[in-house]
Amino acid sequence: MPSISTVFYTIRFWFLAFILTFVLSLTAVVVRLFDPSGNLSHKVSALWCRLLCEWNGVEVTLEGMENVDREHPQIFLANHQGYFDIFALSGYLPVQIRWVAKASLFKVPFLGWAMRASDYVSVARDDRKNAYKAFLASLEKVKSGASIIIFPEGTRSKDGSIGPFKKGSGLLATRSGAPVIPTTLIGSYDIIQKGSAWIKPGRVKIILSPPIKMDSKSDDKGEGELDRIRGIICENFEQGI
Repeated sequence: MPSISTVFYTIRFWFLAFILTFVLSLTAVVVRLFDPSGNLSHKVSALWCRLLCEWNGVEVTLEGMENVDREHPQIFLANHQGYFDIFALSGYLPVQIRWVAKASLFKVPFLGWAMRASDYVSVARDDRKNAYKAFLASLEKVKSGASIIIFPEGTRSKDGSIGPFKKGSGLLATRSGAPVIPTTLIGSYDIIQKGSAWIKPGRVKIILSPPIKMDSKSDDKGEGELDRIRGIICENFEQGI
């Protein structure tokens, strides 16, 4: 049975999430009319994420901002601890981001409208043809100057540990030529765990490591660099917890 404080924080989170989604989603749709690129709409979406953290007692800190190039696109490869990974990265990374998200989310009223306005990429992972189209769309976003965040584990952690990285996770970086920022997330697992709706305020730490250039001509299709990136993230994670 959850504690009274957990029940309070959970009710507060979902209430604020509903209000912010309603107000800021409509704002994102409106500003898209004045900025077809989606850049302003993403800033509104980023504000939504940041407020969800700040107003729910989630403190986000970043280390390694000197490794981020604010003028050019990058691929952020990150471990996936929980839902607040998305809120923390979107809300606090000071770069234009284009998320690749499940197609079903784009069908959700208000939320899906804002995602489309922000020029995010829809993907149906069980449809290989659609997944390839999403890959090409993501490649185009990077070439146009936006950064992409990838969770190479493919899903949120069930127990807080870092799972294996899926082969091909670095393909976007290899094809686009954009540098990869190994991105370590610590703490979000404890805020809302997979399979649960209960919220517990806490801290999320984001560690941004020096960029790595993927070799498009490597014999292993970048899998060696992907293993190296996972090693960096795992080391940072173990030292940070």
